[in-house]
Amino acid sequence: MIRPTFGATRRPSGPGWVSRSPPMPEPRANPMGGNPFATRADAQQAVRDLVDPIIPHMSPGGARVHLGSGAALFPQRVAELEGYARPLYGIVPLVAGGGHFAHWDRWCDGLAAGTDPGNPEYWGPCAGDTDQRMVEMAAIGFAMAFTPEYIWEPLGEAAKERVLAWLDGIDEFQPGANNWQFFRLLVHMGRQRVGAPGDPAAAQRSIERIEEYHVKDGWYRDGRLGTVDWYLPFAFHTYGLILAASGLGDREAAARYVERATAFGPEFRHWFGPDGAAIPYGRSMTYRFAQSSLWGAFALADVEGVPWDEARGHWARHQRWWADRPISDRDGVLSIGYGYDNRRLAEGYNSPGSPYWAMKAFTALAAPGDHPFWTGEEAAHAGTDLPVAQPVAGWVLDRDDTHAMALSGRRFPSVRFLEQTTAKYEKFAYSSRYGFSGEVEFHYGEALTDSTLLLRDGTDRRTRSSVEDAFIEHGPDGPLLWSRWRPWPDVVVDTVLAGGAPWHHRVHLVRTGRGLTAIETGFAVAVDSMRIAEGPFAPEVRREDGLAVVRTATDLSGMVDGDGDRSGEVRPLPPNAGMVDPQGAVPVLRCLLQPGEHILACSVVATSDVDGIEVDPAPTVPRSAYDLLERERGRVTEPNEPLDVETAMRLRFAGPDRVGRSG
Repeated sequence: MIRPTFGATRRPSGPGWVSRSPPMPEPRANPMGGNPFATRADAQQAVRDLVDPIIPHMSPGGARVHLGSGAALFPQRVAELEGYARPLYGIVPLVAGGGHFAHWDRWCDGLAAGTDPGNPEYWGPCAGDTDQRMVEMAAIGFAMAFTPEYIWEPLGEAAKERVLAWLDGIDEFQPGANNWQFFRLLVHMGRQRVGAPGDPAAAQRSIERIEEYHVKDGWYRDGRLGTVDWYLPFAFHTYGLILAASGLGDREAAARYVERATAFGPEFRHWFGPDGAAIPYGRSMTYRFAQSSLWGAFALADVEGVPWDEARGHWARHQRWWADRPISDRDGVLSIGYGYDNRRLAEGYNSPGSPYWAMKAFTALAAPGDHPFWTGEEAAHAGTDLPVAQPVAGWVLDRDDTHAMALSGRRFPSVRFLEQTTAKYEKFAYSSRYGFSGEVEFHYGEALTDSTLLLRDGTDRRTRSSVEDAFIEHGPDGPLLWSRWRPWPDVVVDTVLAGGAPWHHRVHLVRTGRGLTAIETGFAVAVDSMRIAEGPFAPEVRREDGLAVVRTATDLSGMVDGDGDRSGEVRPLPPNAGMVDPQGAVPVLRCLLQPGEHILACSVVATSDVDGIEVDPAPTVPRSAYDLLERERGRVTEPNEPLDVETAMRLRFAGPDRVGRSG
């Protein structure tokens, strides 16, 4: 079968190709828009620009910030506490580093009002274990530790006593058995700074619990359910470095946190693409530029986790990438979403104030102006010679001039403990440029998603989830990622992923006791409309046996079948299904599977080099991937036993010592 290539001197032509103009740019709202992030003063101004739109939404007493009408898993007064507390992650380092902030009186008054049971703006006390107020207490502890002269010292004695009584809740009850343990330590940090230490036994419990989550070499799992995601850098390591920088608390524990963050720094560089964009993966992506918080926390703690010019380069490129995205509403308040305003892929714990956790990106502002993070040049982005394995995360990562991407696969609990768990954690690939897409309902066409193998029995459809076993090994052609998943009791799928950017490879051994339709998808590229075959801005598409390609003015995404037997298609995704862009289209390979054994193989490409990448011939799927698939076909694994949601949430929040408790 002869297939045209994308050469630099020849446009595709012939049956199946339709050449179109690029989509029109869309207007973007962003308080950071136009900020070059070239200097420390630029970063200081960004904090002020992000906070200013909040001021009109503050309550008269300053304790409540009402940023929207939507609900979350906790009371409205706590949602409004989020709006008050989370901006402090930017305000505090701004001021601690000598920057000017004009509204301290509002936050100081708000702290007094929000902790006063007699005030109508009272936030309410912690009502039990894993109370959301504990999360926001941490930001207040941060402020008390680094800027007590602004947030604490102006208070009267009675107000101070009420603040301390309110903070007692994090010692009286238990934070979640995950990264939440750091919230107690941050509260204690602030209390120690103002001479009112918390319960040392409670702090010790949290320190011990954090030790349980450390796997090795700076890698943590986020509690008993074992997720490894962005909470590793923007919670575990960022908070550990804040504690280290404070000079307070358990200094032996702080030294361990520094050692671990330093070990993780060289691994973290692979999570970012050449334009500064990070790989969206897992939950809480509405925290957006908190993804860069570890780079700034290195400066705060004066810990050189990577060379300073490299840390500055990653941080500044990341901020510039976000400054060019439509991440706020018309009055400049950050929206819930990721690359745009999108609640479809949000979590139930996202309130209108939640996105302001992004302010943790500005911790570096507490470092002095003559710190090498600020005085040096930005190091340029460097790609990788070969894909890099990160086994604790279950990732194989690679970077090129287009994006950073991760091949993904690790054992995952069978409980769906949050919205879109499968999409957020169990796809084959994730990308800093192309993101990932949710699995959302769609009544105007076939509901598809990206970067997965969808198996369908009638109307019953399954993608990879509840992985039973997974591992990474190094083959002659680079890392290989093997996983096994069982969509039905009589269907077992072994998958091997190999390669990196721009091409990666997938090989599946499907053993099925029933007839199935197999639908495999590649990366989603942004398009102007879900009507991808119509209008002046439609993308170029090619659809034939063994090949599916979608090309826009800026991006190309394609799939080449290993045997050429599957039919190629290009399909739109449901509107607002994507993390990065609201409209997307994916290449698709489709076939029917009869009961028995089947090998499905393909090569997958995504790139912004639309003229330089040849789709045919595609790179050959490495022989080592087939060999690994055959070697492990007899591997003994057990299906993931489903956890009921109540038990799973207790494991995640309360820990093993409290699972048996009711209520």
